[in-house]
Amino acid sequence: MRLTVLFDAVRCRTAGDFLIRDLAGTSGRLDVLCRVLVATFRTVPRLCPHTSFHAVLGGPPVPPLLLKVKDASPGTIPESELACALLLKGLLIRAQTQIPAHTEAWPQFTITRQGFAESLKEVVGKEGQLFYLIEGGEPLAKVSMDLAAPLVFVLGDHQGVPSEHEALLMQQNVQKVCIGERSLLGSQVITLLLLELARRLEMDSLNSEAKSKRSGE
Repeated sequence: MRLTVLFDAVRCRTAGDFLIRDLAGTSGRLDVLCRVLVATFRTVPRLCPHTSFHAVLGGPPVPPLLLKVKDASPGTIPESELACALLLKGLLIRAQTQIPAHTEAWPQFTITRQGFAESLKEVVGKEGQLFYLIEGGEPLAKVSMDLAAPLVFVLGDHQGVPSEHEALLMQQNVQKVCIGERSLLGSQVITLLLLELARRLEMDSLNSEAKSKRSGE
């Protein structure tokens, strides 16, 4: 399985001039991005080698910027929202004078200049299955997925994906998916999604083993 989480951080600032002590109020809700990122890589550690995280930052002063996190393991991802915010603050400060921006200490993280449309096209490619995580979509339990093919899940911040980006999604072969019956935080959505994917992978593995045993009898 290859999994990509594409987070539409349309309000996140594209500079590192926000206040860590007031992250929610001064960063365009980078706090939401940080929680989603940490959940993506720390919920099911064994999925990390197959997972990448892309976030398109669309806030002032120099949008858009694309944050990519790949080739990660739980040990190479900050453990908390605060640690993640400090790392991204440093990367955004570097990005003001250097694109792509990266650090030797955190090679899994890079910032480039790229918008939502181009990022969506890149992650979906020719074989990707595209899913839009949104309230009112098809319940996750009823959604079929080919776990052998690339999976791309798109979600927005606390205010959702803007209409112009939703229009781009609708031009694709996208399926709307709902995680649970109640409103959830983005990090909770990703946590529940990953637990379900891990369950389905385990079931596929058990079914394959059982089939193999039957064929060998």
